[in-house]
Amino acid sequence: MRYVILGLLFVAGCGDVSSNGAGRSSGSSGADTCNAAAYAGFIGQDAVVSLSIPEPKREYRIGEPVTSDFNPQRVNIKLDDTDVIIAIDCG
Repeated sequence: MRYVILGLLFVAGCGDVSSNGAGRSSGSSGADTCNAAAYAGFIGQDAVVSLSIPEPKREYRIGEPVTSDFNPQRVNIKLDDTDVIIAIDCG
C-alpha cells in the first residue's frame, strides 16, 4: 500500500506546470491575467491614451525605480523618455 501511495504522489508531481493557474507572467509569453493584449494597440502612442486603461495600472519610464511586488491584475505601462508607450504587460 505504501508503494501505491508513493507512486501516485510521484505521478501527481509530474503534471503540466504551465496550466497551474498561478497567473504569473514571465515576459510576453506568460498568462495575460490583466488583459494587456487588449491594450497592445496603444504601443507607440502618447502616454495620455493610457488614461482609458482601468485600475490597477502603473506607468513608469524605463530606468525609473518601481516596486518589486507582483500583482497579476495590474497593467504595467512602460514609457520612453518622450512619454511614448513602448510596452504593456501584467505585473
